[in-house]
Amino acid sequence: MTTEKNKTLLILKLNKKNDCVWFSVAPLQRLHPQDCAEIYKLGIKENGIYTIQPDLHRSALEAKCDMETAGGGWTVIQTRQDGSLDFNRTWQEYREGFGSPLGEHWLGNTVLYSLTSTGQHQLRIELEDWHQQRRHATYNNFKVASEEQRYRLTAREYSGDAGNALSYSKRYNHDGRPFSTADRDHDRYAAGNCAEYYSAGWWFDACLAANLNGRYYHGRYGGLTNGIYWGTWYILTDGRTGERYSFKRVEMKTRPRSFVGTA
Repeated sequence: MTTEKNKTLLILKLNKKNDCVWFSVAPLQRLHPQDCAEIYKLGIKENGIYTIQPDLHRSALEAKCDMETAGGGWTVIQTRQDGSLDFNRTWQEYREGFGSPLGEHWLGNTVLYSLTSTGQHQLRIELEDWHQQRRHATYNNFKVASEEQRYRLTAREYSGDAGNALSYSKRYNHDGRPFSTADRDHDRYAAGNCAEYYSAGWWFDACLAANLNGRYYHGRYGGLTNGIYWGTWYILTDGRTGERYSFKRVEMKTRPRSFVGTA
């Protein structure tokens, strides 16, 4: 018996065959769903790795789709789960993406721009600590600008229980900030390079109240605050031991604001 998922995959496969449908394919016609929300609307509601094509001018790519959380339809853009991947990367690597959607990965800043360049989008951040406690932060107005605008972040209209670390204070406000890496310093810290200092590419201010691309530590650690950090849940430093805290698991995901899935 042919499942809805198999029907959809068959349609996508037929669309690639010029001998079958060449006469109906317009220039730059999309041959794959734009994002996981479109896949969900096709009737595929299982979590998994799917092929999407956010930009007609670029090749399709594999992405992890969360079809269950808060109604589903989420395209996962970042995963941290075991420390197997170094997130201290160059501007080009963050632009193109790195890792695998099967494990730890960054989908790519160019893809983030393509996913959010039209319409309105949401960002959901899920955090898990080393005591199996989970919290989330949702931003109902999410956008990543083009490379010409240094992939500037828009993250507004917060809700959730993890706290709004992306708009923490005047000096530590990630909303509206361009992306920085060790080889491309766009932060507001005049005395140095936040990305180099904290070993990550991120939307640094002067420097941070959040850094989800920091180094992976197994819980508490000493020294510089360069771990996976979300400053509105855990305090920056333990006053008794002087140790910092890093998260066990983080996932960032996006979908259109207008998406309506299963409650």
